[in-house]
Formats: sequence, C-alpha cells, structure tokens
Amino acid sequence: IKFETPQFQEVLDWLRKQSITETKGVFDKLRATVNRFNFDFGLGGIHGSVKNEVIESDDKHMILDLDVQSYYPNLAIQNGFYPEHLGPQFVHIYKELFEQRKKYDKKSAENAMLKLALNGVYGDSNNKFSVFYDPLFTMKITLNGQLLLCLLAEQLMRVPGLQMVQVNTDGLTVLLPRNQETNARLCCRWWMDATKM
Repeated sequence: IKFETPQFQEVLDWLRKQSITETKGVFDKLRATVNRFNFDFGLGGIHGSVKNEVIESDDKHMILDLDVQSYYPNLAIQNGFYPEHLGPQFVHIYKELFEQRKKYDKKSAENAMLKLALNGVYGDSNNKFSVFYDPLFTMKITLNGQLLLCLLAEQLMRVPGLQMVQVNTDGLTVLLPRNQETNARLCCRWWMDATKM
C-alpha cells in the first residue's frame, strides 16, 4: 500500500514503526483528516462520519453506499492470511464457507449461519480461549482492512463534487453529483481489481 495523500501516508508510516503487544484499546487517537473529514483508526476497524449534518439525495446528488461483502473474511481469503497454528489449509476452508454463503438468499437462515461462521472466526482470532486465537492474524486483517478502505476513499475523493459521509469497518458512504456516478464506479472497479474484493 502506498498513498498519494500525505495524511494517509503519515498514518501508514507511523503504523510501520509500531510494535503491537496489545490488541485492544490502543491507537485511540490515530487520525487522518482529509478534505475536512476525519478517518479514525483503531485496532478493531476504521470509523468516521460527518457531524450534525443531514445528508439527502436530490435531483443533482446521490448517496452511494459501498459495502464490501464479508470484508474481514475476504481479506484473509484474498491475502492468504491464516492463524499460524492452523496452516495455509485454513484459507481454502474459509473460502469454501464464503462460496457456500453466496449460494443462499441474504435473508435465509443458511446465509445467516454461514455469515456468523465466517465473522465468528475472525472475532475469535482475538479470543485467547479460542482454537482460532492468533493476534497476528487479527491485526493483519484489521490494519490492512483500514488502509485498503483509505485507498478507496483516496481515489473517490478525486471525483469532482464528491463528499465523504461515513467510513466504517467494512465500507463507506459518499454523496456525489449524479453526473459523476460513472467516475465513482470506475474508482470502485479499480479498487476491486486491485484488492480482489
């Protein structure tokens, strides 16, 4: 990952110098402010939102919500991340669960069960009583996840008239001129091709 935005690059440079010994409650004040929007980093995920403002679509502007399907499990699958003691076969099994989930309607019990299985594995990777416990696996997912969303935000913020509305653990929302939707979607396509998510 390399950023063109100095504020994001500063966060990346700072993270590269850190040695993480705790996986909860640190990095509380790690922030990048870009175009007056605050991106707040943490070990659980990234967050940011406009404050005290009503955002509405109209004839000239639209709200575009961009959510990455099974983001944390997908980060593990696409990047070959696995709990060290479980070995690389973990990635293949995790991918099978993800592919199974796509076969079921989003509102089905099967889909809900597989979503819980996928996300539960990530959650339990930071639980010292779990068979999936591996803090390095946890941090690879959360830190890379945040940085990759910033990479998407960086590209989107180049779209004329686009405004960030919110960013969270697995996606972001923007307000943009309707005549710029194609440009925003091209940014998303570039990001999807680069990340395989």
